[in-house]
Amino acid sequence: MKINILYFSGTGNTQYVANYLGEKLKEESHVVKIKSIDENPKVDEDIDLLIIGGPNYASNVPEKLLKWVNKNVPKKNSNAIVYCTSAGKVNAYGAESLAKKLTKKGYNIVGKDAYVMPRNFYFGKYSQNTNDEISQMLNETNEKLDILINRIKHNEYKFENIENNNVFKIDVFAKLFNLIAKTIGKSFSVDDTCIKCGKCIKNCPKKNIRYDKNKEIKFGNNCMACMRCIHNCPKNSINYNNKKYNQYNLNRYIKAN
Repeated sequence: MKINILYFSGTGNTQYVANYLGEKLKEESHVVKIKSIDENPKVDEDIDLLIIGGPNYASNVPEKLLKWVNKNVPKKNSNAIVYCTSAGKVNAYGAESLAKKLTKKGYNIVGKDAYVMPRNFYFGKYSQNTNDEISQMLNETNEKLDILINRIKHNEYKFENIENNNVFKIDVFAKLFNLIAKTIGKSFSVDDTCIKCGKCIKNCPKKNIRYDKNKEIKFGNNCMACMRCIHNCPKNSINYNNKKYNQYNLNRYIKAN
């Protein structure tokens, strides 16, 4: 079977799910392409299964992903699986929105789920997950993904509808959050540990970070709150509201365990 797995990931959670699925499916002799939408990939014409996922930002996947799907995924009568990653199950409706978009394009949704993954937004009232919590989340997610892989293998699909099916409402909320997130970038700043490597500029999916004329790092008004900049800075030089936080690095955690 030929499978395309496409995703947007801010700090690695959604990419983890995509790679886990992809590598396991390759072991089953499927032909699998795994791509981030940051690379603006094309959906192969002869695919048998399309898998698309994104992080859940305040009830829905980012508007950036929704717009990309609407613009770049062709109409096709193929099976599709959609998913989102979230710090919890409450208000994790991103998969519903993705499913609706693909259904309109002719896809048959055969899988739909939200996977609980470690929190990468732990500012203000939100707390960072402990190592034990992260380990439990990964184990539970891996178990769910193994079940899905087995269903794909035997062509026996099954999923439960998420409670909230008001896709129009959650799509409006995605647009609202997109507007709110634009201003979050102004809460970021760099301290004197910054080495001006430009990694944050290169990695920003919204091109919201730039050098000014003095080659100082500046943040604009087009943030999407993905947290990629703060968690991937090699010197942890990016502060949120003038406060430094521990960086979230899922790959580092996995390698250490």
